[in-house]
Amino acid sequence: MAKPMPKTWDQIPAWLNRDPLTFSSYGAEGMPVLHSMNYMNVTGMNGIVIGSADPWVEVIALQNGVNSLLTVEYQKTTILGESRVKWIHPFEYAKNWKEQGQFDFAVSFSSIEHSGLQRYGDPRDPIGDIREVQKVWCMLKKGGIFFLGFPRGQDQLVYNAHRVYGRIRLAMMFNGFELLHVFRGNDPQPFELRNEDFAIMRVTVQIEPEDSYEVDNLCDSPQDLLENFLLAHGMDSLLPVL
Repeated sequence: MAKPMPKTWDQIPAWLNRDPLTFSSYGAEGMPVLHSMNYMNVTGMNGIVIGSADPWVEVIALQNGVNSLLTVEYQKTTILGESRVKWIHPFEYAKNWKEQGQFDFAVSFSSIEHSGLQRYGDPRDPIGDIREVQKVWCMLKKGGIFFLGFPRGQDQLVYNAHRVYGRIRLAMMFNGFELLHVFRGNDPQPFELRNEDFAIMRVTVQIEPEDSYEVDNLCDSPQDLLENFLLAHGMDSLLPVL
């Protein structure tokens, strides 16, 4: 289990004047956060960020004109030079979540797929990711937006690193939400998911000139691609997760 380590965010003021591609923790793979926020127009909104090692998501949101942000993160975080961003520990938030009010939007990028796998100091929970999404449902106002980024492909668990989301688990994750759009890479426009986006690719392995065989490729495209799913809080109740 990872040991939480205190950290200080003092880079936000400088990053606000930079191109997001220069400070994104995921390079071009993180740009769906920028493009989806531009597309949905979050100006003047109050949001919550679920899991954040560095404040790149927060800065992109601030560049898009948000009013305030609350970051929920296991690592104790001191924020300097930016009063619009606050930090809270997940356990503390769970105790007092009703006092925080409901948010216009939530963001989680490459975070929830780790939930319940004990990689970042969280307790073991096989459906920890589903629970996290249902918690977000409770945090959002009716009609609120959830910017959710995680690996899309064939359903699988890479323990204890992360999960990959396919047809089966995506349906569980989207319970209570309406899927609005999907963004990929540095493309400012949303795209439509296709059947092949959830297929296992077959590759040929050459051993000797006369010998070859096919294997399932679980690592390359279309597997393990970080994509941003835009979800709208669209229901009055959730199907329970036991």
